[in-house]
Amino acid sequence: MFKQRLISFPLLLFLAFLVVFSADWGPYIFMVLAVPVTLSAILESCIIARKLNLSVHWRLALLAGILIFLKYGIGAKFPGVAAWLPDLALTAVLFFTVTMLQMLFVSEEKRLSAAAGAITTPGVLIFALLPLMCLMRIYFEYGALIFLSLVLATKASDTGGYIFGMLSAKLMKNGNHKIVPSISPKKSWEGTIGGAVFSIAVAALLVHYNCIKLGAIELVIFGFLAFLGSFAGDLTESQLKRVAGIKDSGSWIPGMGGILDVIDSFIYNAPLFYLALQKGVIVCQ
Repeated sequence: MFKQRLISFPLLLFLAFLVVFSADWGPYIFMVLAVPVTLSAILESCIIARKLNLSVHWRLALLAGILIFLKYGIGAKFPGVAAWLPDLALTAVLFFTVTMLQMLFVSEEKRLSAAAGAITTPGVLIFALLPLMCLMRIYFEYGALIFLSLVLATKASDTGGYIFGMLSAKLMKNGNHKIVPSISPKKSWEGTIGGAVFSIAVAALLVHYNCIKLGAIELVIFGFLAFLGSFAGDLTESQLKRVAGIKDSGSWIPGMGGILDVIDSFIYNAPLFYLALQKGVIVCQ
């Protein structure tokens, strides 16, 4: 797994920097990459829901997801595209209309499943789309550097946790100290501390290089919260996977798993970071 990550991680990092520092092509590369990422996240969420014995309309989820993605994601860059698409309320009405009509044409045994799917599917969409939509809005509304700041501060937690956790497991006589082995067997206190240190260090670098505007105490708080959100997001997805009886949400990315396995650290960070930007708590330079 470590060798596979040595290939996958630099490639993902290269794509991220290409999106950020390519002024002319960056937004278009971002949108091209966002399409398969969004669709894969929705499909993986549907698979997890079905593993949990929850009914889900995956075809309608994809259709509704595409409409929401175009309206509130791509629409941030191209308002003309968004103007032709139904808003969230109309999309929801269309979704429930189709599910209700579907129940008229299925057998009585399947009606309960169809009705349950009408309730479950929106939850699946929120889980998959909310972090992705917030990341897109941050990129298009606040610029590539502020987007990179969130990505680096968040992923620093994953990187620091992985490095410190792996080293402590090998170097400590009795292994490292696990936090919640029933949910995430590999998470340790040593790795968690390493993740927090990495996130705060990256936050300091971001302030130093004028990516974001924060005071000394504020950058420590920002780095720690980026770590905390990443940690909580990872545990959230780990719990879902453990209950569903799967190790990874997918196998798209060698050594890392599926799309949800990569973006899980943004489940809380992306919406909260976007809110902080809107409220002026975090200021771009």
